[in-house]
Amino acid sequence: MERSFQKRKDGRNMGKLDGKVAVITGGTTGIGLATAKLFQQEGAQVAVTGRSPGTLAEAQQELGPGALVVQSDTGKLSDIDKLIGQVRAKFGRIDILFANAGTGKVAPIEQVDEALFDEQFRTNVKGLYFTV
Repeated sequence: MERSFQKRKDGRNMGKLDGKVAVITGGTTGIGLATAKLFQQEGAQVAVTGRSPGTLAEAQQELGPGALVVQSDTGKLSDIDKLIGQVRAKFGRIDILFANAGTGKVAPIEQVDEALFDEQFRTNVKGLYFTV
C-alpha cells in the first residue's frame, strides 16, 4: 500500500509534528538531544534545557538558530519559570513536554548522605513534578 504525504511549502513531506512546539528538559546531550533532533526532523520547533555551558553551546550548534537552548536547572523553580517565559516569548505555547532531565549517582546506602539524597530528589522528583 502506497502512503501519501502532504507537502510543505518548501516541497518536502510534512512531518508528524509540523507546527508543534516541543520542550525537552535535559535536551543538550544523550537521549534528550537525539529526541530534539528527531522532533525537528518531524517538523517541530524545539526548546531544550541543560546546565553546562559547553553542552548548551554544542546543542545550539547542532540544532541550529531556530532552536531555543536555555540554561536551566530543573530542580530550581525560578529556572523553570524562566524557561516557560522564554518559550512563551519565542514560540507562544507548548504542545509537547518531554521531562527528560535527570541525574543518578550510585553509592552504597551507608555512604548516601543528605546532600546526595537532596541533589537527586531535587532534579528527579521535585524538578519533574514542577516542570509538568
